[in-house]
Amino acid sequence: MIEEYLDISVERLRDYMGRHHEDEYLLVDVREPDEYVKGHIPGSVHIPLGSISERMDELPVDKDIVFYCHSGVRSRGAAIFTGSRPYVAGTVFNMVGGIAAWDGHLLPDRPNLKVFDFSGTDQEVLLRAMDLERGAERFYTAIRQCYSSISWAHSLATLASAEEAHARMIYRFWAEGQTAPSSFEIVYASLAGDIVEGGYSSAVLVAKLEAQPFEPCRATLEMALTIEYSAYDLYRNMAHRFQGQAMEQVFLSIAEAEKAHMRIVAEGLALCVE
Repeated sequence: MIEEYLDISVERLRDYMGRHHEDEYLLVDVREPDEYVKGHIPGSVHIPLGSISERMDELPVDKDIVFYCHSGVRSRGAAIFTGSRPYVAGTVFNMVGGIAAWDGHLLPDRPNLKVFDFSGTDQEVLLRAMDLERGAERFYTAIRQCYSSISWAHSLATLASAEEAHARMIYRFWAEGQTAPSSFEIVYASLAGDIVEGGYSSAVLVAKLEAQPFEPCRATLEMALTIEYSAYDLYRNMAHRFQGQAMEQVFLSIAEAEKAHMRIVAEGLALCVE
């Protein structure tokens, strides 16, 4: 008998997510809305258990799907229901222990999709994504200038360069839809960049850091990590928003790149001295 789903531990799931590309799996939170906004795993889409049947078309049959809830009970039901569908090529997983067993980063509230106006053409949406990257680059550059004499500041320089490189990747997708696109340098310089990834105001972030000057390394890099987790969460949910369209792969590629940014921040945190 073929199992409808497989159990997966938190440890194995974290390893799985690190080794697999974003277009290979979908992470689904089946808790209720009030639970999701209190804290969810970055990159997860929200489909409450009671809505699974009516939103079944959002669950791919050709990718792995990982369900989780508070303790693993509701997600087991979602895994059984989804895994019993015909023509399921991917593996359906149930995260054992639920979010209660998850000891990684959690994000409050829903992905800040409101910073993204989905109206207009695909190229207009990509231009707004480029603008968020520009905002993150400006934020990291400004903070690095504040702490230019401190040894760990080179991590911020690396992040600033990474954000610009990420914007260049988005630019390539954007340019494909233009008849005579301006150069990346011209387009990038024209962007306001006043809101960074995750929907935060760069001015607000700088003010928060200035309010806690006694531990600049950890405070700065933990804030950077939150920005990158939020960006990953945003782009993963945007990919789901464009499921089945060409833009889905664009945003999955961007989400994949955010993982590398998270690793840069994690390496920088190791340089912080108590």
